[in-house]
Amino acid sequence: MRYRLITFLLAPFFMLTLLANALDMKDKDLLLYFSANELNGDLVKDLSKNKNDGKVEGKVKLSNDGKFGKALEFAAGGEIKAPYIPLNEKSFTICLWVNPQLKGGDQQCVVSQTDVNASNTSLHYRIYNNGTVRMGFYGNDLDAPTAVKAGKWAHICFWLDVKKKKRRVYIDGKQLVEDAGKAGINYLGKKGDTMIGSWGATGQKFNGLIDEVQIWDRALSEKDIKASMDELAAASVEPMDKLATIWGKLKH
Repeated sequence: MRYRLITFLLAPFFMLTLLANALDMKDKDLLLYFSANELNGDLVKDLSKNKNDGKVEGKVKLSNDGKFGKALEFAAGGEIKAPYIPLNEKSFTICLWVNPQLKGGDQQCVVSQTDVNASNTSLHYRIYNNGTVRMGFYGNDLDAPTAVKAGKWAHICFWLDVKKKKRRVYIDGKQLVEDAGKAGINYLGKKGDTMIGSWGATGQKFNGLIDEVQIWDRALSEKDIKASMDELAAASVEPMDKLATIWGKLKH
């Protein structure tokens, strides 16, 4: 009983620490967030403030084998189409959990946005069958070799800081590759749907599971990169609700 009382008294301090390290889906810089926990018909709801809801095209369904609860399962050419999100000539970070099959096509896109297929105007982030992860702008690409494995969850962040002229790929919270000071490192596309699970008309459909898709309007800090690995919806629960949950567990 004494242990439970001490734990409860200390809980608010632990919660403050947790909240200080957590991202929030109410953050103004969160441009899109798919928690992948539900489908409303063919609609994937954007839980950010921007209402960038996605529409399922082809075979995409919910799986109970998500990284957190459920996940979006892509097979047989399925994809999700969301509205154009302005990412041109600015810093941004795109993070998601993937569980790839690494079969059914040598190059499979997890996120893309195409103005035209020309240098720096076609954003395409894809996985090769050998596990290599590519951050591509078309003719201006950055590869993280053998970064993911078939049937295993991996957290990927594609990171761009236009002021520092740096581009990075993070896997499971760790920076794997960087190209710095490269001329023409900015993404320049000014139109095109935001696609999850394909490269739009170019194809390259993803085969596997995707969870917790986040698009941020800034280059996240390394601390925030690690925080993005958690379930954002759960991290955004009001503090008092979290304390009530903790107290309920302590009483039993």
